[in-house]
Amino acid sequence: MLPSPVRPAAATPFAAPARAATAVSLGAALAVVAVEVAVGWGDLAWVPLVAGLLLGLPHGAADHLVPAHRLGWRPPRTALFALGYAAVATLAWLLFRAAPAPALLAFVALSVWHFGTGETAFADLRAGRPVRRQAVASLVLGGLVLLVPLARGAGEAAPVLAAVVPGSGGAVPPAVVAVVLAVVLPAGGALAVERLLAGRWLEAAEVAVLLVLVGVAPPFAAFGVWFGCWHSVRHLARVLADDPAGAGDLAAGRLGRPLRRFAAASSLPTLAALAVLAALWSAAGGWHGFLATDLPLLAALTLPHALVVGWLDRAGPPPAAAA
Repeated sequence: MLPSPVRPAAATPFAAPARAATAVSLGAALAVVAVEVAVGWGDLAWVPLVAGLLLGLPHGAADHLVPAHRLGWRPPRTALFALGYAAVATLAWLLFRAAPAPALLAFVALSVWHFGTGETAFADLRAGRPVRRQAVASLVLGGLVLLVPLARGAGEAAPVLAAVVPGSGGAVPPAVVAVVLAVVLPAGGALAVERLLAGRWLEAAEVAVLLVLVGVAPPFAAFGVWFGCWHSVRHLARVLADDPAGAGDLAAGRLGRPLRRFAAASSLPTLAALAVLAALWSAAGGWHGFLATDLPLLAALTLPHALVVGWLDRAGPPPAAAA
């Protein structure tokens, strides 16, 4: 009896969305850098930030479908999961309002870990490797895309932080800024070299692009394009590959129907979030006020989202993608 043929990696459901996500993220990051080099963002640096936050909204809006895709859950179990997800987010929001200073520090730490592990997991899945815990690389990548823009833009961020944490003044201590820049940037360079020496050319190039992005683009613009066109798009690729209904289309390289299915599944949560953000924007009086009112909401949604993604990382690729 002949052995079953091994399907090439290019035919797995994750391959097509991973290629598309890689192209979008690299292209968007380089475009923001090119604009800065060519003409400068100037007073419009807030545009990529707000656009990125809006573009990134849908990427976690289908988290409620993860148990259905992975565990075969049906209503009412999925509805109970969605209620639990909302309860965790509500609790996080209440804690943020009650103790904004420690909640903000916890949110930054969680975001660094979430962004970093999301990037290493995506790279592993794209290369056909099992998702591995890479603590140092995750901390470096997460710090690169969040802490460096925050340190470089400490002056611009001060009014936002002051509004989020009343009485704090919003100033990031200069010593913290100096330590972040002195530690994280060289660590990012070392990570790029390590990836290069290991023969992981694409990953090395991506770290180099991120170094250029956070070092050249305005800090808020850099974070906006990272969140909306890099992190969120790469998570979307994982969500698409996780849906067994789209496995055939994705294995054939067709993204249209899986994307439409995701849009339909995430539409209601996304519209609800947009409605809340529209109300916040109208009452904020400018983008600084918008960020100050949006940050607790973003933090609240990040906690259950990070828990779901962490479970996905431990669970490994979906059966269809691993086949």
